[in-house]
Amino acid sequence: MNLLIGFLLALIISLLAYAAGALSRGGALAALVVGTIVFGLGGLPAAILLLAFFISSSLLSRLFSRRKDTLAEKYSKTPRRDALQVAANGGPATLFIMLQSLFPGQLWPWLGFAASLAAVNADTWATELGVLSPAAPRLITTGRQVERGDSGGVTLTGTLAALAGALLIPVLAVFNGGQASNTILAVILLSLCGLVGSLVDSLLGATFQAIYTCPVCQKETERHPRHTCGALTTLKRGLPWMNNDLVNLSCALSGAGLAIVLWLFNPAWFSAPRLDRELSSPGGNLMSFPISSSSFEEGGLIPSRYTCDGENLSPALSWKDLPGGVRSLALITDDPDAPGGTFTHWVLYNMPPTLTILPEGVAKTATLPSVGTQGINDFRRVGYDGPCPPRGPLHRYYFNLYALDTPPTLPPGLNAAGLRKELKGHILAEAQWIGRFGR
Repeated sequence: MNLLIGFLLALIISLLAYAAGALSRGGALAALVVGTIVFGLGGLPAAILLLAFFISSSLLSRLFSRRKDTLAEKYSKTPRRDALQVAANGGPATLFIMLQSLFPGQLWPWLGFAASLAAVNADTWATELGVLSPAAPRLITTGRQVERGDSGGVTLTGTLAALAGALLIPVLAVFNGGQASNTILAVILLSLCGLVGSLVDSLLGATFQAIYTCPVCQKETERHPRHTCGALTTLKRGLPWMNNDLVNLSCALSGAGLAIVLWLFNPAWFSAPRLDRELSSPGGNLMSFPISSSSFEEGGLIPSRYTCDGENLSPALSWKDLPGGVRSLALITDDPDAPGGTFTHWVLYNMPPTLTILPEGVAKTATLPSVGTQGINDFRRVGYDGPCPPRGPLHRYYFNLYALDTPPTLPPGLNAAGLRKELKGHILAEAQWIGRFGR
């Protein structure tokens, strides 16, 4: 159903863009494919980002088309985007949305999606607004002054425009309902990723992109085999196969790649403590109540005794001030930074509302008298199994405690997915404690 809705929305937008002259026939077909996947699999948050790129870039192309008319002889493509342009600019974003559907518990596909669009948006804004620069462009590699429109030429105006274009996407990404992010820092880092992607575009334009010369006009151009005057162009520099579409593709992949590298280095730069969206109330507003641990500080490092490197004991947790109407409690502990997606370390439910503490080292049995029922973790064992990540950056471990309006009568043997299904729509409040651990 989501793909059908995505297809219908993409069809309407593609037809309107074709009618407005923003897309060629092939470009409209490519946009239909890209839009169907992004809208259908990514939902409204992804749709907003893709539309922000397409609409803003199309408007800028129209607004300053007269200023660019004199430079048309230098560019290989017209403002009416064809299928290859759509694929080069939107293909990486489409790939990351598909990866997000395969790894729904991971943040990196969303970051790759947003950063790839930030990069191509930055590049487009730099191209469209760079023509307004009062100063002549300079080659990014040597600083030598070049003609307007020459590949690899940059200006301060164009660079600032690139930064503004890059900034638009992450601002929308973190405020429109995309995956929760450490807002300010995520916006800054994703904007820089977009800017870097646009600079990679300029660097490739100055080095490896195929640039031709017209023997009649004696001007550089991306056009091949014929210039606008009709003369055959000859290769002046670069690689014959490195055309503008491949440069744009490299721009998008560079921005996305940098974002993922930064996320791998420190996931906390992008992700903030989050409430469980899957279990949130329809309005998205859950009450909270105080929770604490004597085993480690909030956001602090988890001691090895609570991990597979030590005694693998469960940490102590305590809470208070539950809201009225609570009939039972449930706890899920997971690691959203695990390589294969969110990994569950502890499932505990059927806890009575009178319970206010879990001592250190809870026994690893299915039934805990006066405490509750322990389910199956992602190690396929009953009870708590502590952090055991591969070597690399620190991982975050969320201890999510839910106050429920249902009695403590859930069946034994539930895993995290089964418990979440049972809890959905029954959560009155949530408490969260976070620790970090790495090797």
